[in-house]
Amino acid sequence: MHLSGEKVFPTTPLETYQLLTDPSVITKAMPGLKSLEPESETRFKAQMEVGVAGIKGSYDGELEMADIAPGEHYRLLIKGEGSMGFMESDVTVTLTADGDGTKVTYDGEAKVGGKVAGVGQRMLSGVAKLLVNQFFNGVLKAAKQPG
Repeated sequence: MHLSGEKVFPTTPLETYQLLTDPSVITKAMPGLKSLEPESETRFKAQMEVGVAGIKGSYDGELEMADIAPGEHYRLLIKGEGSMGFMESDVTVTLTADGDGTKVTYDGEAKVGGKVAGVGQRMLSGVAKLLVNQFFNGVLKAAKQPG
């Protein structure tokens, strides 16, 4: 399924990039993310719990950032497997100056398989968009906090 959208942050492109790639901010902002442990500067082991229509699955996986240009763009790659199936996403995040802030644009694909995918692609698409929106809203909340 295709994922795309944009958000405006009240921070510079470099500050926004730092927020979007800070493991502590990601852990708080990403719905269902239970833990994020660094394997390198750009790769993390992740434990996630995601549910759709009463079907909740736990996933062990990884989150990786690639094609990194701080303050400009990066790719966010997420993979997870669990008893309910698998999930994968490959999303390019682009940051552009927008007045005193930054416009963050994201565009990519997500795949879900297994029992969770049995609830129907139409519902999954809506849930995926909701989760992505919750993530960016969580990071936006962190950007607005003083200090």
